[in-house]
Amino acid sequence: MTNPMTDKANLPEQAFSYIRRRGRFTQAQSRAYANLLDCYRTSPQELQQRTEPVAMEIGFGMGAELLDWAQQAPSWYLCGIELYQPGIGAMLTRLQSRQLHNVGVIDQPAQQVLAALPDQRLSEVRIFFPDPWPKKRHFKRRLIQAEFLQQLHRVMKPGALVRLATDWAPYGEWMVAQFSTVEAFKLIEDRVRQADEETAVIRGTTKFEARGERLGHAIRDLVYENQQSAK
Repeated sequence: MTNPMTDKANLPEQAFSYIRRRGRFTQAQSRAYANLLDCYRTSPQELQQRTEPVAMEIGFGMGAELLDWAQQAPSWYLCGIELYQPGIGAMLTRLQSRQLHNVGVIDQPAQQVLAALPDQRLSEVRIFFPDPWPKKRHFKRRLIQAEFLQQLHRVMKPGALVRLATDWAPYGEWMVAQFSTVEAFKLIEDRVRQADEETAVIRGTTKFEARGERLGHAIRDLVYENQQSAK
């Protein structure tokens, strides 16, 4: 477990748009959120001090993929970023049950977290099924933006991978377009899987992926490699 380092004043203010969706807690999620969050909460300052490889999942939802990753990579420290409080509660319940000690949580916007990290700190980043914000007037709320990717490049080690997935085809095209504006990222995998095809990727099936499959949506997986420097 990590020490609770919760000084939100240390996170820099940024000009971006985001929504914190609180949702409805189950009793178990509410208890876990109230009783466990400070045990597992981490901070950019604490991440700077860790000696093992540090990786991050941005928007971990209910946390199933993050915990599977933690079991697969016990020598890494994984930071999960999430704003949805019932999802945080659900993940904490599973985290305590599995007795994993290489996972920390930050419940603040990813843009602020990245801005507070030093250069070349992260060994991998995963962003699976971010909110596509399909209406044009809400595009500014999309996580994947050129400014965000520039910050992501800065905090990632050379050769580190960014893994993404979406079931919203227009957002997949948006992701590719935004990444193309940052020359530091090299596309190394672009795979589209129909809803009735078996997955051949390393991750498990997330809640949002399963919903997309039920709706007949194709799943697009993208992998980018962070280069040494933008040219």
